[in-house]
Amino acid sequence: MKLKFIVAASVSFLAGASAQGQVAPAGVSDRYRACQSRAGSNTVQQGICAQSEMGAQDARLNKAYQEVMRQLAKTPDKRLALRAEQRSWLKARDYECKVDQETINSTCLVTKTATRANELERMIRF
Repeated sequence: MKLKFIVAASVSFLAGASAQGQVAPAGVSDRYRACQSRAGSNTVQQGICAQSEMGAQDARLNKAYQEVMRQLAKTPDKRLALRAEQRSWLKARDYECKVDQETINSTCLVTKTATRANELERMIRF
């Protein structure tokens, strides 16, 4: 079953976040913010913006995850724990962003993925 991606008007990333006092997570691109601003309340356009940004955020998340896993190479128990934590996070993210059986709030996916990428990037030892 193919999932539909939408952005609920009441959860608009920029306008809704500002009105509710929420701040966009670090790492979200200026291009995405501008796209969302141009989209206004048009949920189709908001969804297009979010799908484009999702690729960038997913790449950030995967890069950070792989680097942390590489750094944990000598501690298999910590690697297993991180893998379990990541799997749990993915399930929770998908559940929390689900609107109904076939619809996912793509803005929610972007926000949660950016936040998780930030967490994983903070785990990297330089």
